[in-house]
Amino acid sequence: MTSDGIRTEIRNLVLNHDAEGLALRLPKLTDAERATVAAELPGLLAELRESPLLAATVGWDAFDWTADDQVTGPSEVLMMVGAATIPGPAGVATWLMKRDLNPRWSGAPSPHRLVKAVSGRPVAWRADLAVRLARRIRRPDDRIVPPALALLRDVEATPPDHEPLVAAWLSAVGVAKDPLTPHLLPKIFEAAGAGRALVNETLTPKPSRWLALAARTLPREQIITGCVSRFLLGGDAQDLRFFVRLHTLVAPTPEESAGRLRDYLRLLPAAPGPVAELAWQQVRQARLDPADVAEAIEAMTFRREAKLAVKGLTWLDRDLATAPERVADHVTALTNAYGHASHEVRDRAVTLTLKHADHLTDPAPILEAAELLPPASARQLFERFTEGWTSDFTPGRLPEATIPGPFPTSGLESGPPEEIGWIDVEAWLAAITREAHTNPDSLKETLARRFGEHLRPVLYDAPTWQSPRDWCTALARELVNPGEDPGPPMSRPPRQRPSYRKTMADAEQAFPGLSGDLGQALYDGMVNVAATAFQLFPGLRTVVPLHEMPDYVQEEILRAIDVQTDLYDPKAQPAPWNRLPHLRECARPHAFLLSRLDELLRAAKAGALPPVLLATPTRADGHLDPETLLNRLAVCAESGCEPLPLDLEQALLRLPPNPAPDLAERAKGIGSAAAAVVARWFERGAPPPPEVEVTWTLDLGSRVVPYDDHVLDQRGIANVSWQPVEPAGLAHLDALLTAPEMRPFRRVSRHFWPGMTPHHRELAAAHLAIGLIDRFDPPDITIDDLRNLTLAEGASGPATALVLAYFLTVEGDDAVPPLLQLAAKGALPAAETGRLLGLFGRRTRYEADPALPSLELAAKQGAHAEVWTILRHFLAVFLPREGERAQRLHTDAVMLAIDIATWADARGEIPEVAAHAKKRGSTSLIRVCRSLHQFLTREA
Repeated sequence: MTSDGIRTEIRNLVLNHDAEGLALRLPKLTDAERATVAAELPGLLAELRESPLLAATVGWDAFDWTADDQVTGPSEVLMMVGAATIPGPAGVATWLMKRDLNPRWSGAPSPHRLVKAVSGRPVAWRADLAVRLARRIRRPDDRIVPPALALLRDVEATPPDHEPLVAAWLSAVGVAKDPLTPHLLPKIFEAAGAGRALVNETLTPKPSRWLALAARTLPREQIITGCVSRFLLGGDAQDLRFFVRLHTLVAPTPEESAGRLRDYLRLLPAAPGPVAELAWQQVRQARLDPADVAEAIEAMTFRREAKLAVKGLTWLDRDLATAPERVADHVTALTNAYGHASHEVRDRAVTLTLKHADHLTDPAPILEAAELLPPASARQLFERFTEGWTSDFTPGRLPEATIPGPFPTSGLESGPPEEIGWIDVEAWLAAITREAHTNPDSLKETLARRFGEHLRPVLYDAPTWQSPRDWCTALARELVNPGEDPGPPMSRPPRQRPSYRKTMADAEQAFPGLSGDLGQALYDGMVNVAATAFQLFPGLRTVVPLHEMPDYVQEEILRAIDVQTDLYDPKAQPAPWNRLPHLRECARPHAFLLSRLDELLRAAKAGALPPVLLATPTRADGHLDPETLLNRLAVCAESGCEPLPLDLEQALLRLPPNPAPDLAERAKGIGSAAAAVVARWFERGAPPPPEVEVTWTLDLGSRVVPYDDHVLDQRGIANVSWQPVEPAGLAHLDALLTAPEMRPFRRVSRHFWPGMTPHHRELAAAHLAIGLIDRFDPPDITIDDLRNLTLAEGASGPATALVLAYFLTVEGDDAVPPLLQLAAKGALPAAETGRLLGLFGRRTRYEADPALPSLELAAKQGAHAEVWTILRHFLAVFLPREGERAQRLHTDAVMLAIDIATWADARGEIPEVAAHAKKRGSTSLIRVCRSLHQFLTREA
């Protein structure tokens, strides 16, 4: 056939994707025809890559193009043509690995057709190609694996020494009487990835393919040696699972294992659990000298698996039964077990130590390691080995309750904008108000210097100000440049909106169909949809950059948003100069704080700042001295102005709950309306703390139902609610005393809250506890919030307990100082804290485990009586109920309770503990419950 004829024939076969036709035709090509076709390959590949329309004209249904312009349909036929026509094996290997012919996500070419296509080549040539392809394998899923294996099998070539080839061969589809088996099967013991490729091989009900083949084909000695060598190389349990099962299948005899005992001993301390178990079985049945026995047992007790550690201690007991004088050789094994996580292991170790104590001549290592044991277990060792030792432990004394210092008097050089802590803000606001009356020029100069570079570019363009920093900045700027604030965007005069055709001129180029009335309608519709979305979902304003939109778009959207709603009445009409967020958006204390700042800003705009702020605390915890308040009221009365209403309400919240009897008459004598409000407050006293209730519900998606402890693996929601016992008659203050109807999504300025209610700790805690345990994760609360709560005064209840229990589980020892402070003040809600800790372990993702060491630390530092109350109520909720499985944490909790009960000299039966103590059996939990029950019910 002529050159043109052969080119046309092969080209047509390629364009028709006729792989079978090529498999029949290519082996029959002459050397000259191969050269002709090979010369056309680059051009054909380029033609296919650069002309996708050609595929449609020739009816190539299988043809496809990827984002990288790779040929995916005809890649197999091109690979066949190149393999059959390119002269040398090296060139063919390069062609077959060509990126254009191996697109991502495509399947492997048919190995049988490729083998058939090159069948016209000499055997040596094909063997060379097969070896070259095999060396290019990197992973078992490489596309080149099937053709490489097929070529190796076809010519029965010796495969190269290439580890990825072994894993690829093991992962590929097997063939009967595979000629590669004698070459590759012995390499499974050292080839990386072989164990992972064989991870699914099983022994039962009968050995699967590779296990049976290896046991049947390889010599026993080779298998045993190979498995042990593979164990010594290391790896995780999955990598070694096949070799463990193969070793088990072969079942070496003691004689076969005798020469490898040192290797098995090396595997005991650190090999994966199944390997260590296998090694223990080999070592245990061998005849070892005493030193090797001690080494093996020491390795077993060092392991974290309780099952292996118990086997080691059982072996130790049997060894000492015949030679008790060798107990000194096993001291390290015993002390290893003292620090084990398993109670069973620790208990066995202590029991064995006491059993063979008469043969221990040097108990010093035992006593030193006893510190690793729970106190109840350690006590037994100290009593046995220390003459005159007493188990009495005297806990420390509670620290003195922290007495807050006087409230700092701040100048204008501190505070915002650098600092935004609540004390800094309160002191700065007091200084601003004072200086505005005494030194207005100096105040303006100072504020201009400090706030000149702190005006956020979009401050005045924002519809709401969520942060106290924004309000402080706006107040400072107003005092420097009166009238600078143009007001919220919606309160400004409307601008003339550019016509649709002008504003959308550029858009028409990208969207030619949007023009005329249709385009105007679509534009207006998009603005209306955006406005509706912002109205329905107020939170969008915090994430969507309105300031980046054109001015006229911002205005149209903002005018449709109800951001001017009165803070405490969702049905109220908009107020034109209000940048306060809606009540749905933020927590009540945050709303109250921002309302005070808004009140100050309004007064500054009106030139009506009072001479002094009433609510500035006199103590660093937020407390306000009644005498100081009366003096401030007198100053305001003398100046002829009434204090700001919210400033007055905040001052009332900071007063102590039980004023002196004469204060009401003195307040009446001032003669102002604000003083009359204070007089009535003195007469009535502060409102009692709210009665907070914590209830639990389950969110089932379509409905919320009460929590059912029988529903497993469901996270509960802790709902915090309360009603003020007695309203104060002041709108904003009563709103603060009332629980919100839904969880607010914005809870910034939390560190202000305890200082806003310094004599109402439970109220601040209730607001902090809202949403603390629910679907949203993680909650926006920090350990500093708990520390601030401890500084407050007043009663503590479920809300304080919920916050404390939460931080005991997530912060551990950092929660101990606040716990001690609450205990020192006599304000620790211990019973409720213990009950909630128990519920956490059952109903939330928070485990009680981190809380136990912290409770022990608090008990040692003097809060042992309070911690015992916590543990008593914790165990009543936390211990497993009928049908539930006991966990290690249950035993740990009871062990700790035994020690704390001893320190607190506690008495009184705990029914839940008694129920476990009366059960039959000798599990760790039952034993420790018996010990605790016996101690609590002892006679006086």
